[in-house]
Amino acid sequence: MLECNNTCTVVITTFFAGDKLENCIKNIPHIFKILIIDNGGEKNKKIYFENKFPNLTYFVSNENLGVPRSYSLANKMVKTKYMFNTQPDVIIKEKCIENLLEKASLYNNFAILSPTIFHNKTYFIDGDYKQLKIINNKYVDSFKINSHPSNKNPPDGDISVEAVTGTAMLINREKLNLIDDWDKNIFNYYEDMDLCLRLRLKGFEIIKIREAEVDHNPFSSHDKSISKELDFSRNWHYSWSRFYFLKKHSGKTKAFRFGINLLLKSSFKSLIYLFFNKNKSITHFAKTIGVFFAIFNLKSNYRPKI
Repeated sequence: MLECNNTCTVVITTFFAGDKLENCIKNIPHIFKILIIDNGGEKNKKIYFENKFPNLTYFVSNENLGVPRSYSLANKMVKTKYMFNTQPDVIIKEKCIENLLEKASLYNNFAILSPTIFHNKTYFIDGDYKQLKIINNKYVDSFKINSHPSNKNPPDGDISVEAVTGTAMLINREKLNLIDDWDKNIFNYYEDMDLCLRLRLKGFEIIKIREAEVDHNPFSSHDKSISKELDFSRNWHYSWSRFYFLKKHSGKTKAFRFGINLLLKSSFKSLIYLFFNKNKSITHFAKTIGVFFAIFNLKSNYRPKI
């Protein structure tokens, strides 16, 4: 009988991930419990994965919950002190979770410990963490830390930051539950920034751990056959969520300034590209509709039609 670590549960949300999911699971040490939240309704996968990995629980949702609601559901299901959230297109490096748990015993006030994140084996700082400008408890902006495209050298040691990407994070559930975990109004995008900001405003720390690493292959966590539909969904929700985030944390003025600007630009580009680049036209159309819904306070209710 496999003896599992009772301190941490690894949580993976998935939506038609194909072979990526199993590749991700294979890199998770068998001592950790694993919880899969399947938003694609693939009931046949439940039997396969639970038989192959005895430390794994596979939950099949009847609807596509989106990222925040999936993690919120997982938070109610797990019993361990910590949860390590990640996604199918992430490879967890050796000793990553163990090193995070070791650091968890050293940092008493942390809410999130994040591994150092590489993109296709190259360090990319904009995809790793951000520093936020907060004045009077309001979000003003995020700093560009060492300009785009990248700084190939990760920090020398652990550093305290304001926000980390949701690609991979070890979460202290006691601190998480003090803010009612994730904002369920969001379907995708900015849920990580929102979570980090609310935890920071409560006085909790978010720390990047140098000795823990993951490798992320962005935008590859889904089967290629549904990539066009998912591209539309990503652009729709990115626009909606950014407006919602700004309205929530910066106020209506900044949000509407962003929203109207994006609405005009995207609708114009969608019309222009319609004549010579249909894919780009669809991309900007998705942004237009997403921000339109946000401006008029309509729910983030678009779901990929698979």
